[in-house]
Amino acid sequence: MTRLSRRGLLSAAAAAAVSPARASSGPIIVFGGTGRLGAPIVKLLVAAGEDVTVFVRKDSTRERLTGLAVDYAIGDLTDDASVAAAFDRKSFHIAIDASAQRGESSRIERFYETTTRSIVTHAKRTGVRHLIHHGSIGAGANLREVPYLKDYKGTPGMIDKGNAERVIVDSGLPYTIIRNGWVPLDPQPPPTYHASLSPDVTTFSGVTRDDLAILTMDVIGNPARLNKIYHAVDATVKIQRGD
Repeated sequence: MTRLSRRGLLSAAAAAAVSPARASSGPIIVFGGTGRLGAPIVKLLVAAGEDVTVFVRKDSTRERLTGLAVDYAIGDLTDDASVAAAFDRKSFHIAIDASAQRGESSRIERFYETTTRSIVTHAKRTGVRHLIHHGSIGAGANLREVPYLKDYKGTPGMIDKGNAERVIVDSGLPYTIIRNGWVPLDPQPPPTYHASLSPDVTTFSGVTRDDLAILTMDVIGNPARLNKIYHAVDATVKIQRGD
């Protein structure tokens, strides 16, 4: 039997995760699509034949997406006008937020709440049907619900992420929030294909980024996943304390 490459395995997973009944049936915009989580998501979307636009900063590296048939919307998540312009490019059916606060944005207070509010505002204005948001286990009030995190204190960043989730839930926009806990250090191990979405918000687990991408594909076009918060769990990923 021919051994599939890592990219081939992911493409196969995408085909399995997105059946014709679950296809998006419209363009998708991805925020954070050049990043370590966003890029695997974009690769699966393209492999599944989706019409993908990636929102990028002007100086953002696109090397993780080299060779992929995607459109680019240039802007900055902290600039509401450029987010608005991105949503006006096409009639997007789905918006995926896999963005993270890094670099210059790390000095911006309430980054997640502010940028999420901008995404939600313009997604609603332009008729987006589903927002998929990647968050963190322990964000906001969830910290008190997770036994594994009982000795942790809420950091400003995690409080900010919790506020961002509240913006989404209160918006009236159909959403799915996928929280992840511990992600292995780079270089990432290959996907295990054993990850799942748990509605139990007390759980804490490890999960690879490629498996998070596959879980994202399961959410797309799946009405059973609407207006839910999930924790990504994978019993086969061993958490290494201290990372």
